[in-house]
Amino acid sequence: IKKQPSTMKTKHLLSVCLLCCGLAAAFTACNKQASANGYTITGTAEGTQDGDTVYLCDVQGLFAIVPVDSTIVKNGKFEFTGDIEGAVMRLLVPVHDGLPTTTQYFILENAPITAKLGFGDAPGEFVGGPNGELYKQYAEGSEKLSRLMEAPYNILGDSTADEAAKKTAQQTVDSLQLEHRQYTKKFIIDHVPSALSDLLFSLSFNEFTEAEQEEILKLFGEKQPEFPFYKTIMAERKVAEATAVGTQYTDFEMPAPDGKTIKVSDFVAKNKYTLVDFWASWCGPCRAEMPTVAKAYTDYHAKGLEVVGVSLDNDKDAWLKAISELKMPWPQMSDLKGWECEGAALCNVRSIPANVLIDQQGRIIAKDLRGVDLLNNMAELLK
Repeated sequence: IKKQPSTMKTKHLLSVCLLCCGLAAAFTACNKQASANGYTITGTAEGTQDGDTVYLCDVQGLFAIVPVDSTIVKNGKFEFTGDIEGAVMRLLVPVHDGLPTTTQYFILENAPITAKLGFGDAPGEFVGGPNGELYKQYAEGSEKLSRLMEAPYNILGDSTADEAAKKTAQQTVDSLQLEHRQYTKKFIIDHVPSALSDLLFSLSFNEFTEAEQEEILKLFGEKQPEFPFYKTIMAERKVAEATAVGTQYTDFEMPAPDGKTIKVSDFVAKNKYTLVDFWASWCGPCRAEMPTVAKAYTDYHAKGLEVVGVSLDNDKDAWLKAISELKMPWPQMSDLKGWECEGAALCNVRSIPANVLIDQQGRIIAKDLRGVDLLNNMAELLK
């Protein structure tokens, strides 16, 4: 699972995610004070009443909808204040009787923002800062191209369509996807410098070719090096160089399930090999991979392999439950910061599952070993 926004809007799943995060009570009435240059969100939400809660959420992974702030509806209105760097995509979720009345994405930036949230799938209305208004221009062109893809997508999904029709439909989809990528690239370049260009690049980074990525990064370095995604990716490149196979690992420490702090170095010196395994309870591919990790641990622990799990969870109860369900007897640690996990940042982890294999001298000898590759490598190293 990559670190990227989700388009999941299912109310049932959303309510489950909010409850599983265990943050509903913790975030109630916890608005921050904005600085003179911060943001203020004021709005109304159909289907709510005074005393209901509205959540301001980040989306991490595919289904981890994480409240970062909340407020109470009062006199039919809600308000948030705070500060943000650049521009980010956020989600407003009003909740009535324990269920979300709607979910609305919007651009959050340091500016006055007004929101009028509809009920159910009814679109919301946002009037925001310059980046929010600029995003509306981008979204209009993007949606036109998306609508053109509907018909060929329907053909591709039609089991009764003949192969010739499907081939033509696939060619149309491929052409439109290329056009959309070119449209996004042009919009980013045409609006440099802006926080929205930085945000759009972050959202579409993996869609671009390596040459396109380098072209945009070069432009950002010249014209807008102060925005967060550019700074993040350049910092990650430095980390990638420092965490390449053959380099010495960087030690880090975090709380174990019992609350005591443990370090990776606690295990590296004591074992021939240490597999630092990055995962999360909400990550389906991580859970699917865990039986293989468990087999490697069972087969090779006595021969000198230790596994150290590093969870990108936010909620401790979900983390502990997954450890029990997945039968993971090896050491575990987590700072419960989700994608902001400090250990993941030090190891340049941008998607999970991920792992780093370290020898007894602290040298990184392999990365991202999965399935049969993990088992074969351990069989060769500990034969």
